[in-house]
Amino acid sequence: MAKIVLRTVLSLAMSALFVWLSLRHTDVRAVLAAMAAADPLRIALYIVVLLAIHLVRTVRWGILLEPLGKVSFKRLNSASAVGWMLLMVLPLRLGEFARPLLIARPPDGGGAPLRRSGALASIVVERIVDGIFIGMLGIVSLRMLGNSASGKYLEFARSASVLVAVGFFALCVGLVLAVLFRERALRLSQRVLRPFPPRIAERVAGMLDAFISAVHVGSGWKLLGFFILTGTYWTLNAIGLGIVAPAFGFTALTPLMLAVILTIQVVGVMVPAGPGMVGTMQFFTQAGLSLFVVDGFSARGAGYANTVWLLQFGEQVALGLVFLVAGHVSLKGLLGPAAMQDEAAPAAP
Repeated sequence: MAKIVLRTVLSLAMSALFVWLSLRHTDVRAVLAAMAAADPLRIALYIVVLLAIHLVRTVRWGILLEPLGKVSFKRLNSASAVGWMLLMVLPLRLGEFARPLLIARPPDGGGAPLRRSGALASIVVERIVDGIFIGMLGIVSLRMLGNSASGKYLEFARSASVLVAVGFFALCVGLVLAVLFRERALRLSQRVLRPFPPRIAERVAGMLDAFISAVHVGSGWKLLGFFILTGTYWTLNAIGLGIVAPAFGFTALTPLMLAVILTIQVVGVMVPAGPGMVGTMQFFTQAGLSLFVVDGFSARGAGYANTVWLLQFGEQVALGLVFLVAGHVSLKGLLGPAAMQDEAAPAAP
């Protein structure tokens, strides 16, 4: 308990630091005035894009879950909406566990539950693919922009893109090798776990075995559809940034520039911070913006970054609450110890 409290305090301190970095050169009243003066039509269009983003990532997740068993769209959509809401509101990114735990529960109308290990594996695969994609997007976009990008965060943008792409590619290779050489991977894990008590080592090894067995991306048209939806998902995110930007006077941002801003924003929210990614999203959105405009950290820049953050946060929380109020999803016992234990049933083929 003390460790959780300490980590929560540290995450809140990290958010406070980035909020200060984001606003230190501006007046908060000017930021609020810029947000209030934003074109409401563009704000409404961005909300529509955010809803499309939710739909695309939900359908994409469904492709990864298909090998585990039949999942209705209602069940999938509910787990996705509430899971992303919890990711936004819980500290220490505890909400990352919410989606797999929610989707693994038996449906209300009866039917077999999904393996939790398989549901968790789907999230890991999703994160790895997204990490590789966003890293490569930053590398390619910065290379194509050439001298169009400048500022003190340029080297950070280049280095971060490379590190994210290489890091997630290494995770991808490791995961593929673990799946292809499952027995060797398990023997290696057993050697690593020898210093731990036998009961704990056996439990962890069993969870690892279940996880490796459950990794599945799909094949044929399903695999192609997954990658097409991944490209669509990130394209919509960049389009959304482009829709809001002119509302704050940033009218000269090209698609490549928006791709770089998106990359830096996504890399930034990987930094552990408080609930809602508050602080990190605003600062790194402005850092990306500052590569192409001189007043990225002005009141207009802060207004832009905070509007993007506020609308994303509000949309995800609102969607989650809708499904909770409708009774489609229950949070009872979601993150308790029993929820983290996998079923003894055999994995789906």
